[in-house]
Amino acid sequence: MSHRFAALACALWLTGCAAAPFATPAMPRPTAPAFIPDPFETNADCATLCIQRVSSRNIPKWRKLEFDLATTVQADNPFDPAQIAINVRFTSPDGSVVEVPAFFYSHEGRQGWKARFTPTAEGKWRAQPVLHVPFAFQGEPVTFRALPPLPGSHGFLRVDRRNSRYLAFDDGTPFFAIGLNLAWWKDDPIGDYRRWFDALQANGANAARIWMAPQSFSLEWRDTPLGDYTARMDRAHYLDQVFEMAEARGIYIQLTLLDYSQFSVNVYPLWHENPYNAANGGPCARPRDFATDPAARALFKQRLRYIAARWGYATNLMAWEWWNEVNFTEMVETELLKPWIEEMTAALRAHDPYRHLITTSYSVPGDPHIWNMPEIDVVQRHEYIGEDARWFKPVEGGRALFRHMKDIAVKPVVIGEFAATFTFERPNALTREGIQFHNGLWAAAFNGFASTAMYWWWDTLVEPANLWLHYKGISTFLRGEDLARYAPTPVAVAPEQDAIALGLRAPGRILIWLRNRAYNMDEGAYQYGVQIATGQAKEHTFRFEPRRLDEVTLTLEAVGDGRHRVQWFDTVSGKLLLASEVVASGGVLVVNAPPFNRDLAAKVVRVDG
Repeated sequence: MSHRFAALACALWLTGCAAAPFATPAMPRPTAPAFIPDPFETNADCATLCIQRVSSRNIPKWRKLEFDLATTVQADNPFDPAQIAINVRFTSPDGSVVEVPAFFYSHEGRQGWKARFTPTAEGKWRAQPVLHVPFAFQGEPVTFRALPPLPGSHGFLRVDRRNSRYLAFDDGTPFFAIGLNLAWWKDDPIGDYRRWFDALQANGANAARIWMAPQSFSLEWRDTPLGDYTARMDRAHYLDQVFEMAEARGIYIQLTLLDYSQFSVNVYPLWHENPYNAANGGPCARPRDFATDPAARALFKQRLRYIAARWGYATNLMAWEWWNEVNFTEMVETELLKPWIEEMTAALRAHDPYRHLITTSYSVPGDPHIWNMPEIDVVQRHEYIGEDARWFKPVEGGRALFRHMKDIAVKPVVIGEFAATFTFERPNALTREGIQFHNGLWAAAFNGFASTAMYWWWDTLVEPANLWLHYKGISTFLRGEDLARYAPTPVAVAPEQDAIALGLRAPGRILIWLRNRAYNMDEGAYQYGVQIATGQAKEHTFRFEPRRLDEVTLTLEAVGDGRHRVQWFDTVSGKLLLASEVVASGGVLVVNAPPFNRDLAAKVVRVDG
């Protein structure tokens, strides 16, 4: 989709953010620190290669362990595994073995080799440094023990084994992504993300989509030689801290590895700046050569090795995303993209023993041949209302969009980007209402998606207009709910012309989102135009208030006879507005909604029978 470039930030004096245990994914909350690392130094002979320091000798399962390594082997380019390749071989308590690559680290005059690992089983582990290039050598092993996981620690994200439309953790805990895009920083790479993550956490959100773009966290661009990331070690250090800050706040990151603009000659074209461009000394005469040229493929595999080594440990890495909107590049052709994804996924997973989820994205529905690849775990859709309003009108279009996407592949579907228009959305009296932003959160949750609609204009609208507050309602309402257990259920509304409702049903429970039909962007824009033009309101006094509905009735069929508790919630604050008991008779439950202007949410729970 839309691609904008923020000014590059000056180098900053950074302060670290200690990782803290994260809490349940349904409603992330940081827990009080329950683990104190006990780092230890080793006395191994470092004539060739050794582990010098380990961050702890006793580490909870699913928590990061970091190793400092020392070697006397030198290389002109320590990022090139053809010159030097160091791994750490981990032997689990049951004897199974995995290797993760070590990575070269450089920051503020300190440099050396590190490895990061997250134990996936309790018990005694063995870690042995291994040199593969320029010659074979095995250093002395060290041992550590993995303890039981901390409360609120659930492992890595997977496709839910019970319902392939949703996500869950290794231990089976369900996860529904509530968040938005935070693709790059605005002014201060650490201060901005800390402020945004704080706002997400304060309102119960748990997800962010972040790009490794040229203006943010990419390891290669015009300021680097290909395959040598020295000039961008500051970006890697920023991303370290972003992952740590996110983990401490219960936020899961979808990390986008490539942005179309880098390989585009038409849409926000930056191909002329790309170091892979032959005009800049790279191996590719055309952008499409990135998919086929052996040197280009080898260089990108090298980059993937480094990315997996440095950030693959993270349990709060929700998914790797290959491309942001690949359809704006020449690689969109199935004949090019499919073998490239097959090859690069194999390369990435060779260094990612945790098998993080993988996705990619288009600005259009996408290619079924790609979505159905076994290498793609999560289907992604981007929706901008200005493009085609019929697709995602907050309720009706949401149904159509999900039906369309679910017919492509039986996988989780996320709305990775969403907004009212392609153009900059800045705060004014209308956009501050957050109509489309708000409705996207609820419509996605009630239409079978694995995430809320992930809004795009985070720095020009969401933050200035303080739309973060809208996450409180959806996160509070869904706390403790397992959407994988629910299925769509019809909810009849009277008067039908005034309101519309979506329902989700699980045994003994029904969730309902009830919306005034007038609560939409078109009606808001109409009222805004009329009131400003006629002098009824000024820019600073306009507020969108659809006509109040006083007598809306909901009818639910095929419910058990007997008493049902009905709770009505404010969709912004999440506060309980009203609770009552209603008796169903003949399998039919009739519920009177309280008066409302915009929308309401309800939980109906059977309490007897």
